[in-house]
Amino acid sequence: MTTPADVITIVSVRDADRPAGCLISWHGRDWIAPVAAVRDTALDLITCAAYADMLIHVTLKLGLDPDTASRFTGDLLVSQSGRCSWGHDETLTLLPVGSTKDKRGLVWIWHGRELQGVVTTQEARQMGLDWLSAAEATESDQLVAEALRTAGGLDEPRIEGLFAYLHELRSRPAT
Repeated sequence: MTTPADVITIVSVRDADRPAGCLISWHGRDWIAPVAAVRDTALDLITCAAYADMLIHVTLKLGLDPDTASRFTGDLLVSQSGRCSWGHDETLTLLPVGSTKDKRGLVWIWHGRELQGVVTTQEARQMGLDWLSAAEATESDQLVAEALRTAGGLDEPRIEGLFAYLHELRSRPAT
């Protein structure tokens, strides 16, 4: 469903003078989001995928017309969470949707007014896992950097070299 131009990337970034954050890149735009917002959005991606799959299930398998199914799912979302959309202003806003034409659930994503796209529920789940990994890596990197500075065993250039190597290892494809 996505093309290379639609891919959203997220990586751990470190800065000794700022709270831990993750660098999000999408359509040539970059921004840093707090780890807590990234973690929450990761869980929301997985949740939205489940709701989108449910929307398609009640439409196709149970035979509800698409408008009724959409209202049902929307009412369920609001009753369970108290909100109409998911995600965060600092990361992405998310909404579960479905395509009766393609017979599959989708997750609509956007950031601000200019960036928007759609991913399949499988892509949303994988994206959620990737975002959880980035959040955990960011927190771990911040703690290790602080420990190295406090212990005094390495100077700043060597610490930066260590984290550049860690970033390279994390960027390698899984084998």
